[in-house]
Amino acid sequence: MKTLSHVSAAALLAALASSGAAWADVTADQVWQDWKSYYTDLGATVTAGSEATEGDALVVRDLKIVTEVPDGSSEVTVPELRFRDLGDGTVEVTLSPEVPMTFHGKAEDGPKADVAMKMVQKDMVSIVSGTPEDMTYAVTAPEVSVEVEELKVEGDAPPFKMKLTARDSKGTYRSVKDAGRTVTSDFSAAAMDVVLTGADPESGNTFNLDGTMNGLAGTGSFAMPEGVDMKNLGAALKAGVLIDGNFSYADGGYSITGTETDGDFTVKSSGGGGKLTFHMAADGIAYGGEAQASKFELTSAAIPFPVVAELGQSAFNLAMPVTKSDEAQPGALLLKLVDLKVSDDIWNLFDPTSQLPRDPATLVLDLSGQLKPLFDLFDPEAAKALEAEAANPLAAPSPFEVTEAKINQLQLKAAGAELTGTGAATFDNSQTPPKPVGEITLNLTGANALMDKLTAIGLLPADTAMGARMMMGMFAVPAGDDALTSKIEFKEDGGIYANGQRIQ
Repeated sequence: MKTLSHVSAAALLAALASSGAAWADVTADQVWQDWKSYYTDLGATVTAGSEATEGDALVVRDLKIVTEVPDGSSEVTVPELRFRDLGDGTVEVTLSPEVPMTFHGKAEDGPKADVAMKMVQKDMVSIVSGTPEDMTYAVTAPEVSVEVEELKVEGDAPPFKMKLTARDSKGTYRSVKDAGRTVTSDFSAAAMDVVLTGADPESGNTFNLDGTMNGLAGTGSFAMPEGVDMKNLGAALKAGVLIDGNFSYADGGYSITGTETDGDFTVKSSGGGGKLTFHMAADGIAYGGEAQASKFELTSAAIPFPVVAELGQSAFNLAMPVTKSDEAQPGALLLKLVDLKVSDDIWNLFDPTSQLPRDPATLVLDLSGQLKPLFDLFDPEAAKALEAEAANPLAAPSPFEVTEAKINQLQLKAAGAELTGTGAATFDNSQTPPKPVGEITLNLTGANALMDKLTAIGLLPADTAMGARMMMGMFAVPAGDDALTSKIEFKEDGGIYANGQRIQ
């Protein structure tokens, strides 16, 4: 009995394993059908010149993917796409070495543009596994490049070429269909090379750029509910479309050589690691990035010395809501330039006797708040209505109602002086203009010494320096040796106070 039980258990496990393997199989035709449905769901038109089984492979020839949008169209042509059953429930996908692509821009208020491109790949292979409703692509590509062969603007084709090449790249791509489609992906590449050349037909000026980024990596996700029209981005976001992505690199650099009417020039740049992030959904959009230690050098026949600059760190971030709402949503803005240094040759242009401290400069502006969108930012009809309301488009109503604003960090440091600040305020939008209630605290050090030195080298007139000191005396109070502080308050009575003194 004991032996029988072991045999039965083993048989049961084997049956379960075999049934699971069968359940997990995908066929060449299922993968091809998934390709078509994916691009069709995105709003593209997919056609094929022929579909035929050749041995153990389904071969699709002259595949065309055409996408029409209000401002233009694109067409991708794949001469041959091959889906080969590997006999173990997986499918190998390969495609032609070259894939032509064209883009046509036809914006009403902009120039017509036509771009001819091609993707060139060598030994790129995708192995597809899973089920018809849940497919995972494992992709390897020793070398893939995208080349811009021709760029036309209003029919004219200036000399211009661009080529991006990814080396030793790999990644996974998972597509799940369940009341729509969810796609997640990750990738890595040893390096990305860029080559760009161009010329101005009128002046004869030319440029050539060569650059490389090393150690690339990234992830992404895309959710698309069933029945969504991706051509209407505003409606798609409301329906639940979500796009997320991040990208990073270990280091990189580029060089540019060119000619101008004044002679030749060279630009060289190098830097450490960096990253980019992107998010788009009904709750808003966000786009940000940062880069570490970078160096820039320009030599030109028009400048008697090299222009050299170094930056310890840079960062930016923008986040805002995009869908109309009765409730305020989070927003943010970040700009950061840390430890900016320039060469003594540049300092000597305006400070030949070294009167000013040549310490690295820093700028940090970190803002956040609450914004109430007054309309859908991606709604074309709403955008047209706003333009129609204003004779001058620059005077069009704001798309947001600000209900809260915060200065998380303000820092400006240069030439021995430094300004820092924090603050927060809420806004009563029932009044015009909106009434703020809150306070801002500012601290300033080294300002008097800086103005003395600027006056001494002739960059700041004495009467201007005197007026600036009088202004600081009105809005700030001493806080130490060459240090000032100021507390600006916005009160419920509508008054504005500086250090307890009403100024409005």
